[in-house]
Amino acid sequence: MRLSSAGLAAGALLASCLSAPALAQQHIDEPRLDPFFGKKYERPKEYEKDDEEPTDDARSDEDQRWRPLRGFVGILTFLTPETTNLSIGVGPELKPDYFGSDDYEVVPDPAAFVKFRNFVFLDDDGADIALFGFSNFRAGPTLRIVGDREEEDNPALAGLGDVGMTFEFGGFAAATFQNRYSFRFKVRHGLKTGHRGTIVDATLTALLFRFGDVSTSVTAQTAWIGNRYADAYFTVTPEQSAASGLPEYDAKAGFRDIGGSVNGYINIGKHWSINPYVSYRYIFDDVADTPIIALEGDRHQWTTGFHVMREFSFDIR
Repeated sequence: MRLSSAGLAAGALLASCLSAPALAQQHIDEPRLDPFFGKKYERPKEYEKDDEEPTDDARSDEDQRWRPLRGFVGILTFLTPETTNLSIGVGPELKPDYFGSDDYEVVPDPAAFVKFRNFVFLDDDGADIALFGFSNFRAGPTLRIVGDREEEDNPALAGLGDVGMTFEFGGFAAATFQNRYSFRFKVRHGLKTGHRGTIVDATLTALLFRFGDVSTSVTAQTAWIGNRYADAYFTVTPEQSAASGLPEYDAKAGFRDIGGSVNGYINIGKHWSINPYVSYRYIFDDVADTPIIALEGDRHQWTTGFHVMREFSFDIR
């Protein structure tokens, strides 16, 4: 199914979020900054009678053993007993055929979110491994697999050749603030196949509000790309020009796009949720001027859809 971008109206996408901070900061009745549902924080049973933190004598021997490490993330946290969260789901997504396209398609969009012991974080932006950090900050290696772009994806790509699937590897740093805001910065480089270039992403997410079982977040994001990345997706070589009929264009390194998103979380019972989202990206001039976009596409990019999610939690000790 293809739709003209002129028929779309919109909003903004995704709420990539980080794990909640220390327990004492979560007593307020608001959503957690969490990669799953953004759901209401549930007070532990030991707080039902009294708002005061239990004394050390009331804690189990095992809890006493691991308490000094609970503020850390990374390798030390990997040793501590923690709950591992897994959320999986699927839903329809309306998106451009390729980045910069003005033709849209509806596709099934599977989703998976994993938090393993405050050590491994997996979402639709790849996998982060928190080797370093403390409390609300963490950093370490990150990896992502980017799908290929084929000529057959759209007639506008005919003669430009395929850009293969890319395995991106790099590093990340992330932080949370006041249990409502998160920031992530990632630098990744394509290996072996695909674009073989560098891309730098920065994302800021704010959790807005919760009303009953409904909560929302907003995200701002931008991306910078290197020369190899720009060449792979936006340059038109003399050979490609002859094969496609498009004028030649030499794309350069620089900022690729800036955008925003809105993500909703509608909790259904304890383990199910519906997560609608809508996003917008504005492509900067140096990229938008490529004939692939200027003549055949659109610098305004919209994505919308929803996921039906199921959460699973495991206590791993």
